[in-house]
Amino acid sequence: MFDARQVVDWLVETGRAERGQIEADLGLYLLGCLGAKMPAKDLVAAATALICLRHLDDELLQEYSIAQLKERAAEADPQDALLLSEIRALPDDAGWLASVVDELIEAAWGCRQAFERLLAVRGRLNVADLYLDAVTPELARLIAGLSGAREHAEEFGTVRVADPAARAGDLLVAVLGQLSEDSFPVFTGAEPDPFLARIARRRLVVHGIPPHDIDIRCPGDPPLPADVLVTRLPYVPLEERPQENPLATVKELTDGLAPGQTTVVLGPADVLVDGLPPYRPAARTRNELLASGRVEAVIHLPGGLVPFRPGYQTALWVLRREEPSPWQGRVLLADVSDRALTDDVVETLIWDVVTWRRDGYQPNDHSRAIAVQVAVSSLTSSRVRLTARRPPAIREVAAKETIARVYDLESELHRIADPQAVSRPQVRSGLAVRESGSPVPTAAIGALVKTQRLIMVKGTRLAASDVIPDGQHAVLGAPEIAGASPVGARTVDRAVLAEKYPRARLTEPGDVIVTMSPRFGVHVDHDGFSVVEFPARILRIPEQERQQLTPRVLAALLAAGHAGTRAAGAVRPASRLDELCIPLLPPAEVRRLDELLAVADERRRLARREIDLLDEVCRITAAGLSNGTLTIASTPITDQ
Repeated sequence: MFDARQVVDWLVETGRAERGQIEADLGLYLLGCLGAKMPAKDLVAAATALICLRHLDDELLQEYSIAQLKERAAEADPQDALLLSEIRALPDDAGWLASVVDELIEAAWGCRQAFERLLAVRGRLNVADLYLDAVTPELARLIAGLSGAREHAEEFGTVRVADPAARAGDLLVAVLGQLSEDSFPVFTGAEPDPFLARIARRRLVVHGIPPHDIDIRCPGDPPLPADVLVTRLPYVPLEERPQENPLATVKELTDGLAPGQTTVVLGPADVLVDGLPPYRPAARTRNELLASGRVEAVIHLPGGLVPFRPGYQTALWVLRREEPSPWQGRVLLADVSDRALTDDVVETLIWDVVTWRRDGYQPNDHSRAIAVQVAVSSLTSSRVRLTARRPPAIREVAAKETIARVYDLESELHRIADPQAVSRPQVRSGLAVRESGSPVPTAAIGALVKTQRLIMVKGTRLAASDVIPDGQHAVLGAPEIAGASPVGARTVDRAVLAEKYPRARLTEPGDVIVTMSPRFGVHVDHDGFSVVEFPARILRIPEQERQQLTPRVLAALLAAGHAGTRAAGAVRPASRLDELCIPLLPPAEVRRLDELLAVADERRRLARREIDLLDEVCRITAAGLSNGTLTIASTPITDQ
C-alpha cells in the first residue's frame, strides 16, 4: 500500500530508526516480495550464489545480463563447487534478482554482511532445511569459544576445524569469528544434503576463506585430520531416544583425539546430563567416556536455543585429550538452564572451562564463577545427573557489606514504625559472617520426599466453570502463587468439590504450595482448607521434621535459590520440582530464620492493612467532596 523507500525515509527522519540498520531489511523485504515467483529453495540458492559471485570477482551484478552472469560464474567457479549450477539455472527474466542482491549488498555494507543478514531471517524464507536445526548466535559463539580454536591458531598460526554435521555452516562460521585476521584456518565437514553443503561452502568463501581451504564432503568419506571439532548430535524425538545411543558417535570422536585436540558436542540434555537408567546403552557409554578422563566439561543449557524446537532441552560436552593432567578423575559441571545465555554468561563459561586444565593456565590461579569441579567417581552411579550449580560466591568483605546494608534497612524500618505502637514488632535479623568451614549440605526435594521428610501432594485439575468468586474453599493455583491474582478471589463450592472432585485433598495449615509453570512461585497457606489447582503442588512437612524445616523457612529457601527465571524461547522450566535443592540448615538457624520470617510476615500484614485504610480514607473523602455531602474543616489535618 505504501512505497517502501518512503517508509524508510520517514522512519529515519522522525528518529524512529537508523538508516544503516534498516536499509538491509528493505532489501530482504524486496527479495521476499519479488521472490514469490520462484520456489523458496531456488531463491535462496540463487541469491547466495550471486552474493558469492560478486565477492569473487568484485563486479556489480545488475550491469550484466543473465547470459553474461552465467559466463562470469563459469570463470569464477569452473569446477562447480560453489555457484555455477545455481546461476546457470536462473531464467532469462531474472535480472530483477541481480538488482535486488546488489541493493542488499550495498545496504549491508558488504557481501559477508549481506550473506549473514539473509541467513539471519532464514525462518521467514520458508526453507525448512535452513532453520530446522539452526541454533542461536549466542550458543554458536559459546561452542566456538569452548573449542579452543583461537588459542590453537595463536600458537601455531593455523588451525583445522571440522564439523561432521555441517548443515549450513553455523558452527564453522562461529569458530571463524573467534580467529584473528592473521591466522590461516582450514575448514572441513560432512553434509549429505548438497543444497546445504553448497550454502556452507559459499558462506565460508564470502567470509574470506580460500576455496582450497574448504572441504565439505559427504558423510562416510575418509575424515580429514582436525585440531578442533565442533558438532551437534542429530535431533531424535523424545519417545525414540531410549532406543538410540548417540553417545556412541561421541565415543568415536573421542577415541580419535590427539593430545591438545578438542571436541565440543551439542546434544539432548536427557542423554548428556539427566540421570540414565543402567539398562540403557547410552548409560554404559557415558560412564566409559567419563572414566576415560577426556570429558572436560558438561554444561546444562537453557531452553529455546534451537528456535524451531523450543521444547528441545540441550546440553554441551567439551572433550579434550590433555596429557598428562593433574586433574584426571575430575570434570567440570555447569548448569545455566535457569538463566538466559547472555554475552556475560557465554564469556564466563568459556573462561571457566579454558582456564581449568588446558596447557598454559594454572587452575588454582582462576576461580570458577559458574562451573563446579566434581569427582568422576561420584557421577558414574545409576541415574545420577551431571549437573551442579555453584552458589554465588560471597567474599568476607562482601559479606560484611551485606550485613551493614541489612542493619541500615532495619534502622529505616524502625524509624518508619511508630515507637508507641506495641503491636508492630521490630525486625532484627542478627546476621553475622559464617566462619569458614565445610559448606552447608543440600538435598533435593525429590530425595526429601523419597525419605518421607517431606510429603508431596499433587494439585487437582478444576474445570473453569467450577471456579467461582463466592465459594467456601479458596483456590490456590498458579495465578495466586505467582502473584497475578489475590488469594481468595477464586473459590470453589463445597458441594461441587465433594460431588465432582471426591479425590481432591484440601490443604492443611502450614502447607507450602509451589508451582513451576508458567513461572516459579511459592506460597505458605497458614489457614488451610484450600484447594490446590494443577499444576501447583503441596509440600507438607511432617510434624517430626519441624525442627529441621518450617513452612516459612522451606518457602524462603526455595524462593532464594530459584528465582523463577527462564530463558527467552524456553517453553519448560529449567528444573522440575523434585530436582530443586535446598540447604539443610542447623536447627538453631532454622528457628532464628523462622522467627525473622514471622516478624516480616506480621509487618507485611500491618503494612497492607495500613495501605488499605489509607486508600479507603482518601476514596471516601474524595467521593464526599465530589457529591457535595462532605467538606473539610479548617483545622489543619496535622493537628488532629
